Amino acid sequence: MRMIGKLFSKAADVTARTRKSGEPLPAPDVSRVLKPQANVAPLPLPEPGASPFADDAGLLDDGMAAQFEAWMRRDLESLRQTWADAQKPDASAEDYRRLYTTAHNITGAAPSYGYPSVSRLSQSLCKLLSRTQPGENAPLINLHVEACRAAIAAGVQGEASHTIAGAVCDALERRVATKLELKIQAAG
Repeated sequence: MRMIGKLFSKAADVTARTRKSGEPLPAPDVSRVLKPQANVAPLPLPEPGASPFADDAGLLDDGMAAQFEAWMRRDLESLRQTWADAQKPDASAEDYRRLYTTAHNITGAAPSYGYPSVSRLSQSLCKLLSRTQPGENAPLINLHVEACRAAIAAGVQGEASHTIAGAVCDALERRVATKLELKIQAAG
């Protein structure tokens, strides 16, 4: 990195002395830093109008789908463990923060793994946890965790599975919104 920085500063010094005002800056010579690779065939260009990602869709074969399911199950186990820790009598705010972080990580990863409903559920759980003190809302938190478990167990299955998962997500999101609204009203 220092070598590239020296190259650019050297080029800037030379350019500042020789360039006339208004002239475009010349490109620095990076051939000493980046060596051309021999015998590398250029990548073919996609057909006009074709998606450059069309061939990538075929990469998600059964092996990759199984890997996604394994990752999702690992994330679920982490969620279940952090929830178990947060249920202990001596649970602290830090235990709830870890539960929130675990749910937040699932929120981001689940759509990539093919589990959009799990992402919605964990996002709803994050919203609930952001306004929850240790010991509060245990039944509703548990419903979220168990709904995530059920959605992952159902796997990435057809439209019916997504419709049911969507209905569960809708119900839990409404319950969280109501719970948080009541909490705000009680505080204010």
